[in-house]
Amino acid sequence: MSFLDDQFYGQVKRHLERSRGVDLTGYSPSFVMRAIKKRMGRSSSETPQGYAKLLMRSEEETNELLNALSINVTEFFRDKGAFESLQVRVLRPLLDLKVKSGGGILRIWDAGCATGQETYTIAIGLAEEVNRIGAVGLPLMSIVGTDISRDALAKAKSALYTPEEVDNVPDKYLSAYFVKRGGYYEVVEPLRRRVRFHLENLLSAPSSKFFDAIVCRNVLIYFSRPMHETVMRNLYDSLRVNGFLMLGRTEALIGDMRRRFEVVDQENRILLKIQ
Repeated sequence: MSFLDDQFYGQVKRHLERSRGVDLTGYSPSFVMRAIKKRMGRSSSETPQGYAKLLMRSEEETNELLNALSINVTEFFRDKGAFESLQVRVLRPLLDLKVKSGGGILRIWDAGCATGQETYTIAIGLAEEVNRIGAVGLPLMSIVGTDISRDALAKAKSALYTPEEVDNVPDKYLSAYFVKRGGYYEVVEPLRRRVRFHLENLLSAPSSKFFDAIVCRNVLIYFSRPMHETVMRNLYDSLRVNGFLMLGRTEALIGDMRRRFEVVDQENRILLKIQ
């Protein structure tokens, strides 16, 4: 970190921890450096010291830095094959099991949901499985999307997307699960009822547990190994035994976690918690 001296980095780290509860310990230094450089370039600050002062007095700039640190690259049906596998290998057996057992809640967590496209894609897959079964004997269903960016979550909660943002949505799903609202496409209300969003830092102890499935795609690749291990432990603790975990295609389990899961779909990184 050539341009970031230890004092400056410490100031930024302490500010985010005190003001927002976000701990940068374990973040990849190069990733953090790129985010801060990006924000410095877009602010009026010409020096690290000037930017630190701006950050301390500006809630807006604190939000912008958190947005830069948040992995907000997302789209509907990103990697279509992965979501087809999720629907068939995860959502279908989970829903069938809940129907056969006659009760309970089907609980899914989309960790690092950004602006919500992935979360609603999961909800569409679940809705398609509900249509396959019919309305008799369905369990309660809950999909939770979490992120550390308030701005990203605000967009997710709005459920409004531009024509460009829904470009990947197949026509049959666009007509079934969206309505035109001005120049935007809005996710239909029955689908929104199954989804909720809230602020959560994956490095902190999880606020909920006993999920049937957790989707955390293309998030771990940005973390250093210690941070990776912390996040994986939190995901593991949040998932019930025989629950499913889905990672990104370039992500993998490390250390002790490898013996705690078995592979369901190697290509699409779908895993089953076995202990």
